[in-house]
Amino acid sequence: MAQIKRFGFGLQALIVLALTSEQRSSAEIAEEIRCEPTALRKILAQLAEAGIVEVKQGRAGGYQLTRKPGEITLSEIYNALHEEDPLWNRMLDTTGNHLFGQKVNESFQKIMTDIVAQVDHVLGTYTIADLLE
Repeated sequence: MAQIKRFGFGLQALIVLALTSEQRSSAEIAEEIRCEPTALRKILAQLAEAGIVEVKQGRAGGYQLTRKPGEITLSEIYNALHEEDPLWNRMLDTTGNHLFGQKVNESFQKIMTDIVAQVDHVLGTYTIADLLE
């Protein structure tokens, strides 16, 4: 659940940055999207590490997008903020080490692989620019 919240706040922060060409501080962004500032700084650090935003330190510093909003896909953002296994991976915890469980485990893994591919495909069709409309 925390992962989806991070993704949601990350998207909102990027929308805020896309709406202006000026740098914005994490405090300004946090206030605008109603996010806890410390949590937002962690999200922004992950987005900076992925090359989606750049940060300038200092009194006049802040965050900016590294590319145009139409060049940043939601898939790229999701992958930058992805830290834990998706909820559906917990299905594997139910299969056990017995013969039947092992067979079901293989089927579950195939399903999970397909889900991940579909999520990536859908998110790859949207950009930050799409969220500005």
